[in-house]
Amino acid sequence: MNRVFVGSLCCLFVWGVAFGQPPGVDTTSVDLGKGEVTIRYGAPKLGDRNIDDMIKPGLAWRMGMNAATTLATTVDLDFGGRKLAAGKYTLFARCDENRNWTLLVSSGTSYVLDPATVVLEAPLHFIKSAESQDLLKITLEEDARGASLMVAWGTYRLHGSFKAAS
Repeated sequence: MNRVFVGSLCCLFVWGVAFGQPPGVDTTSVDLGKGEVTIRYGAPKLGDRNIDDMIKPGLAWRMGMNAATTLATTVDLDFGGRKLAAGKYTLFARCDENRNWTLLVSSGTSYVLDPATVVLEAPLHFIKSAESQDLLKITLEEDARGASLMVAWGTYRLHGSFKAAS
């Protein structure tokens, strides 16, 4: 009886890995000299889905899958004059009908945005690329002014920048 049960569990596991869409978790970090910023997110595959059908104007997009996308910073940040205290946050993005994008930083921990928890809104620059990125990729990199945030999925590219607050 136990062998049958264990064998069944093993078969289910192998079937799930072979045919399921196992969650991928990725992280990106940048050292700002005074401290470090890290983003942790679930990286879904776009596959045959249409990104334009999935991300609706006016609605918050959680920028990942499964668990909430988080930003942890050991240093206060400055997003173009908008200050964010060191700590752990949840990230979302929202576009309007004209594809103007906004980064939403929430003090909440849920993967569903509660607008009352938004502590910072910062503009993101949108570019529609000719090249498609199947797996969601978020990157943080040092640049001349501080750091650069890039979100790439499908043909969408979202770019923002920030620096350590003075």
